[in-house]
Amino acid sequence: MAMNRSLHVILAMFTLCSGSVFAAEPCIHYAQEVKLSGYVEVRTFFGPPNYGENPKTDSRQVQSMLFLDEPVCATAAPNAIQYDEDERDQIEVTLRTESPSSALTSLAGKHVTVTGKLEHAESGYDNSKLILSSAKLIESTERKAILDALRPQAASQAGQVVRIKVDRLNISNEWAILVGEIVAPEGQKLDWSLAKDCEAELDKMLWVILNKTAGQWRVKDMTICASEPPWWYFNDTDLTLPCEVYDGLESPEEGQPFGFLAARCRALKTNTAVTENRKKIGP
Repeated sequence: MAMNRSLHVILAMFTLCSGSVFAAEPCIHYAQEVKLSGYVEVRTFFGPPNYGENPKTDSRQVQSMLFLDEPVCATAAPNAIQYDEDERDQIEVTLRTESPSSALTSLAGKHVTVTGKLEHAESGYDNSKLILSSAKLIESTERKAILDALRPQAASQAGQVVRIKVDRLNISNEWAILVGEIVAPEGQKLDWSLAKDCEAELDKMLWVILNKTAGQWRVKDMTICASEPPWWYFNDTDLTLPCEVYDGLESPEEGQPFGFLAARCRALKTNTAVTENRKKIGP
């Protein structure tokens, strides 16, 4: 009996902590390949020889930065040969590419997902504490396939040929969420009177959920003229997709973190896992 009571106490504490400690994301590791998502920012910093001490003569360096969907922590991997300082609540990462960075600078203000090797800054001249070296976009081929998959259905709903303007594209585990808007071909204007179930005077957001099956992206849900973000009205039971696809979808409530929906999804899945483990252990 005493053992059962002790087990109940431990499980109760485990459940209480699940909304905080266990909902936290694990730290990413230096010198390992990582995947990060956020908005590209292009900034100009003072460079050699004196990095701003002599503004008239110091060079300028254009640098691509990634403003992350949510803060991350970084630490050395177990048994790492090199020690780098732990960092927490980092929201910016410097992007370094092996090829000319024009591909990244052209994406300024766009949401992207990149992979690369995580490094710690060597000095304050690195402009951020975390650096992603050999950074590569991983959405370029998927992006084209996704746009090709949704464009015909968007055109059908609009009653005319359209182009797709992408504000956010999140991809994870064969699922994707795209947020943007439909626009007319170059030099033309959309005629909203041709569109199905669209009010001409209201704001119009494109909202699409897609799934990749048998190597092909297929539209599961699409709205071409949402007057408000559909996710504002999501219940917990609606968060069934991989949590990463909800990254960066903002809350309608003031004071909520930018990635609140993804964080809520992760907390729900953690709590569900805790409950299932408790049932397996039994009374």
